[in-house]
Amino acid sequence: MQKLEPNFTGIKNLNEDLRAAAEVYILRRPNDVYDFLKKGPSAIALVSEAYERIREHFPQDEIFMEVLTDPGSPMEKELLISISTSLPPIDAIRKLDAFDDGWWLGASSGSPADICIKVEYR
Repeated sequence: MQKLEPNFTGIKNLNEDLRAAAEVYILRRPNDVYDFLKKGPSAIALVSEAYERIREHFPQDEIFMEVLTDPGSPMEKELLISISTSLPPIDAIRKLDAFDDGWWLGASSGSPADICIKVEYR
């Protein structure tokens, strides 16, 4: 498994960074994800580190990435990272809250990309 670079490596490495994302995340509608990240390539570093940080809290769970479009405003797109877990909901929410408070809220506050991380239950 190839690890994403912790910092955006420039336009010449964009396709390599996108391939690395596809290797660590399970992509839903991959072309939409690639288009989203190509339009906001600085988000690649954020999703790279997010993956590593998520693994600290959810080491065995599948992690999906997809782009959602607001039906009321098709120009508004959001990158959704979903942690698919079989943990009891109370435990999953506690872990997600610890992830949010420990890193995500601070790391994502300066990002121009609209990225959301949530848990989904199996």
